[in-house]
Amino acid sequence: MGEYKYIAGLRIDPTKVGDARLFRAWGWTGSLIISEELKQALEAERITGTRFVEV
Repeated sequence: MGEYKYIAGLRIDPTKVGDARLFRAWGWTGSLIISEELKQALEAERITGTRFVEV
């Protein structure tokens, strides 16, 4: 009780996250939420094992 069962239709309001580039929703251990800037840096370094889904 009191924990996420699933998350659907996640949207991020950029005006409310400040300058955070990386964070995780409370109780959500499967995924990280990252900024577009960080995503591009990971891709530029050819970091593998990631899957990006826009939110």
